[in-house]
Amino acid sequence: MSQMAAKRVLLVDDDPNTRTWMSGYLAELGYEPHVALDGDHALRSAIALAPELILLDVFLPSPAFALQFAARYRDRVPADRRAPIIAMSASDQLPALAQQIGATDTLAKPFELSALAKLLGKYVDEPATPMPLAEPPEAAPAEGTDLAPQPETGPA
Repeated sequence: MSQMAAKRVLLVDDDPNTRTWMSGYLAELGYEPHVALDGDHALRSAIALAPELILLDVFLPSPAFALQFAARYRDRVPADRRAPIIAMSASDQLPALAQQIGATDTLAKPFELSALAKLLGKYVDEPATPMPLAEPPEAAPAEGTDLAPQPETGPA
């Protein structure tokens, strides 16, 4: 389902400038960005959209809102359907707050676009990496009996 459509990323940030440029960047990279202004909006969006990743500003405007969002998200969405949460902030308290929230990773503001792209690749695009792995079997399809040494077909 998500393999055919653009992968959804929920951006939760109370700063309109941040929402605008980050959602534009996400769209340029081929993702389907959705924005939320606060914890309540984020929870409704996360449940309705089932995003592949949540980028969460921990000061919405205070960490209490982000903590409440994360707790309610965990309560309402089964573990196997939860998106990774990337906690974002310019605060030096980001690591501690991310741990309290139960975030999967952090993104310290201000950040380079390459840092965001790296996190997207790590948490959203990782399932798409088997696609390049399909190239080696195509390189040696002539010898069907030689498929046994390949780790993918060995157990089958």
